[in-house]
Amino acid sequence: MTLETERLLIREWVEGDAEAALEIYGAADVAQWLSPAIERISDEATMKVVLHAWIEAQPNFVVPAGRWAITRKDDGEVVGGLLIRLLPPYEEDLEIGWQLKPAAWGQGYATEASRALMGWAFTDADTDELYAVARPNNHRAIATAKRLGMEWVGETDKYYDLNLQVYRMRAADFVA
Repeated sequence: MTLETERLLIREWVEGDAEAALEIYGAADVAQWLSPAIERISDEATMKVVLHAWIEAQPNFVVPAGRWAITRKDDGEVVGGLLIRLLPPYEEDLEIGWQLKPAAWGQGYATEASRALMGWAFTDADTDELYAVARPNNHRAIATAKRLGMEWVGETDKYYDLNLQVYRMRAADFVA
């Protein structure tokens, strides 16, 4: 699955993306907000192992679940990652998530890419609703969820054993 926006290309991860992915998932400013809570990826060799696992798992996900790279169309640079996955513990709710390298923050990439992925999930993948979760002090993620038009539904510790703000978008409410 590949999606295009005005400025971005959303595509599957490839093993050659390890260095660029490390700029995202190796950044302390990104890793501190990830859920489930994981340690910052510290080196390219570890990032290659993680990326390899994502690439191997991708064909086994049930649509619309998956992980994708966000690249700029003008120069091909990987600026972030997107995901759709089942939220624990009951694996009924689908989460949409976005992570950008700090150098790409503040340029609207997360909103633009997430909106495209949501559009695909709601139309081509016949998804009814998507959730986004964010730690209460993750103001950037919360602002992105609001820019996407997601509705705040409350705070919970149900997911990942973390206190999280929960946002939801229903297919019927989505505006491309």
